[in-house]
Amino acid sequence: MPDTPLTSILQDFRSYRSGNHREFLEYVKSRSSHLSFKSYALQDPSSAALYLLALNQVRDFRWRHWCFTREYILKKTSHPTATGGSPIVTWLPNQLQAVIQAMGEVWEGSGGRLGRECESVMGVVEVQRETLRKEVEKYCQERNVEVN
Repeated sequence: MPDTPLTSILQDFRSYRSGNHREFLEYVKSRSSHLSFKSYALQDPSSAALYLLALNQVRDFRWRHWCFTREYILKKTSHPTATGGSPIVTWLPNQLQAVIQAMGEVWEGSGGRLGRECESVMGVVEVQRETLRKEVEKYCQERNVEVN
C-alpha cells in the first residue's frame, strides 16, 4: 500500500487486534516478503490471474466500506473529518485507489491476457475507478477539502 499517514495509522490499528491475529498478519507479511510473493506470482499467467483475483477481494471489501461510508456518513453530514480526525473523503478512498492501481498494473503487465474472468473484473474496476474519482471530487468540493 502507499506510504501515507493513513497507512501508518492502519498499521497501528493492528495493535488493537488479538495476539494470534497480529501474529498471523506478521507471519503472512514476513513470508510474502521472504518469498517475493508478488514477483513470483507475476511470472506465470495462471498465478498472475489468481493474484489479480485475490487483489479483487481486497478491492471488493474496500469498495463496500466506501459505499457504507458514503451512504451512512457522507450523505448525512457535511463534516470534513472522520472519527479520529482523518479527512474522510480522501483517506478512505486512498487505500481503495491503491488496490485499483495495483490491479491495473497486474492487468497491463499481462497485456490483458489473464482470461475472461479477469477481463470482467477489470471492467468493473474501471467503472469503479471513475465513479470513485467523481464521488471524491464531489464530497471534497462540498466540504472544502483539497482533492489529492
